Amino acid sequence: MTNGLGMERVKTMVVDFFVERFELPRARLLGETPLRELGLDSIMMLDVMLEVEDRLGIKLRDLAMPANPTIDDIAALIERNLVSDK
Repeated sequence: MTNGLGMERVKTMVVDFFVERFELPRARLLGETPLRELGLDSIMMLDVMLEVEDRLGIKLRDLAMPANPTIDDIAALIERNLVSDK
């Protein structure tokens, strides 16, 4: 656990955000599902990253992600940033 957040909690926060912001059905938001399959593009991903920064009160410095990230990839990116922010 880092900064009081574990990987599952980070993943839940990401899923909650996708449900709220993009009105995606929670059942489709599996960790291994590529975000493009959900209809999310790079502009939407920027929105996600800005929201994460606001909700957690951090600045994401490491934004390295695969070309077609999954929810698990996003959660791992956030977790890496939380660890490096300590």
